[in-house]
Amino acid sequence: MPHVIAVTGGKGGTGKTFLAVNLAYLFGSRARTLLVDVDVDNPCVKTFLDVKPSSTLSISEFRPEIDHEKCKLCGICVQNCPEHALLMIPERKIVLMPQLCSGCGVCKLVCPFNAIKESKVEAGMIESYKDAFAGKLDAIIGELKPTTRRTAVMILKTLNHVKKRMENYEYVIIDVPAGTGSGIYAAMDFSKTIVAVTEPTRLGLMDLKKLYKLYKRLKDGKKIFVAVNKYGLRGEIIDEVEEFLRESGLKWWSIPYDEHVVEAYVRGAVLVRDYPESPSAISIRNISEELMRSIKED
Repeated sequence: MPHVIAVTGGKGGTGKTFLAVNLAYLFGSRARTLLVDVDVDNPCVKTFLDVKPSSTLSISEFRPEIDHEKCKLCGICVQNCPEHALLMIPERKIVLMPQLCSGCGVCKLVCPFNAIKESKVEAGMIESYKDAFAGKLDAIIGELKPTTRRTAVMILKTLNHVKKRMENYEYVIIDVPAGTGSGIYAAMDFSKTIVAVTEPTRLGLMDLKKLYKLYKRLKDGKKIFVAVNKYGLRGEIIDEVEEFLRESGLKWWSIPYDEHVVEAYVRGAVLVRDYPESPSAISIRNISEELMRSIKED
């Protein structure tokens, strides 16, 4: 089985995708590597890939369809809908507000008259990419359809898709969305090593603390490391960040604030390939070396 690394972080914009892509490139230079993007609301990994998807799998979700001939207007479905997506017009009919529906299926389960039928609507897609970066790695990207609210479900479907295909790889690197919700927990639980990306700002530290609490709820046997990105940023609170990391006993690395990163983003380029001597690229190569040593120690 491959070693799964989750690149995560509580706050958006800290550089999770940036680090995941560059680590995957370095790992892929040595062994069969799969890069996975489960930031399904806004997957950005594809902007760095130099190949088109080799296959696309459409993902559908449950959508209730009211059988008005069977419906007795009891209102049980309306009362039990957790998203308040069903509205009862007294003495007339039940109306679905699709923009609120999460597709959970509770309404169908509680209806005593079997008046809710199951229909399917497109929820998103899972794209597979082969031989990116001159054959260095493959990629799987989950993407939620705009206006669809099934983020956690789409993350789980993407992870299940990965599970069925990952045995041919030595490493799987997952770009995890920001936050600490159920989908993020599933992605972290799926992994063996966690790299939490943060930045030396007040909000970055606050979200790192939340993520660390989530990590402590995971089953034993998982390693966690912290990458402090944008190190050297003006107005930073690095002393407070370092104090928290020290008190928590966390192993951490710094990635310096570097204008080459901005240039790489604008071009959709891989930093360690196109700017190999930049300060951030040197730091990321060191991180990849330490991660590989840690994995081999297991």
